Amino acid sequence: ARYLGPTNYGVINYAASFTAFFSSICTLGLEGIIVKELVDNPEREGELLGSGILMRLASSLFSMFAIIILISIMNRNDAVMLVVAALQSIALLFRSVELIEFWYQSKLQSKYSSIIKGIGYTTMSLYKVVLLITGKSLEWFAFSTAVESIVIAILFLYFYHRQGGKRFRFKLTTAKELISQSYHFVLSGMIVVIYNHMDKIMIGQYLNEKQVGLYSAALTICSMWVFIPRAVINSARPLIMKLKGQNEDLYVRRLKQLYSFIWWMGIAFALIISAFSTLIVLILYGRQYLDAVPSLIIASWYTVFSVLGTARGIWILCEGKYKFVKRYLSWGVVVNLVLNTILIPMWGIEGAAFAT
Repeated sequence: ARYLGPTNYGVINYAASFTAFFSSICTLGLEGIIVKELVDNPEREGELLGSGILMRLASSLFSMFAIIILISIMNRNDAVMLVVAALQSIALLFRSVELIEFWYQSKLQSKYSSIIKGIGYTTMSLYKVVLLITGKSLEWFAFSTAVESIVIAILFLYFYHRQGGKRFRFKLTTAKELISQSYHFVLSGMIVVIYNHMDKIMIGQYLNEKQVGLYSAALTICSMWVFIPRAVINSARPLIMKLKGQNEDLYVRRLKQLYSFIWWMGIAFALIISAFSTLIVLILYGRQYLDAVPSLIIASWYTVFSVLGTARGIWILCEGKYKFVKRYLSWGVVVNLVLNTILIPMWGIEGAAFAT
């Protein structure tokens, strides 16, 4: 971010917003569904994973073309933006293989997923360091997302087969079965991404790429703690799902404990960010990003509710309340888009943070 400056950093994040939107389509809402199916039917793991991965690959190819077409229409005569978006979208193809992560979750072996993702992230970080030392252009940095996804995909495939995973098989009936359960989550995933990333796209349209860069810096700081509750949620998901129907009281108690952990951790983090926001931005990003401080303080508080929503997904799956997901998320999107339209022209990036 320091090397690229707010403007080029904004270009990277503006293009990434389109990739993030289509990423929600590519996942096909299979995350929680696959875990539940693997827990209930471990003997079918080959066809469940094989069908899921092939479906994701097909949706990823469609998404790559859609991103290129959208960027071409919305940002005409901006060749750099188009190249950046195309390079970032390559990651979508390789993320299809990350469905194997949920095989580990179903077996309560999430540590392997963490190790694999850690190696992928480290490889991407080293790649970026080399780019910084050699003074490479913006396009090279755009490819870093794909580097991480390629490494993670290769490692997931290698360790899955090494640890006795069954051979992948595509079965049309299984694919239909998965889609029939997951389409609610596809829609909800798209809606979540709209109100998580539409603000960046609207900032880019109403203001400029520099403001997108400042806003993205604020959101990056806010998400620094999120990996902890998400790791806990991923570990808790199969355990809580097993309790459903076996011990209803303990099932409810574990849900309450999970929500409480996330809530108080989020409050503590928001207080720390609010108190030391200027110092944090100076240390991590430098003086050229100081205008991000007000939006950082606002955003640190809404992150708590965002993570709670992720935890709520376990209850929705266990209770079969899929139909409500698209309803409350749709209202969230409507409110967010209306407020962004009003507040971004008035208050800039602080308006976007307040709207979200």
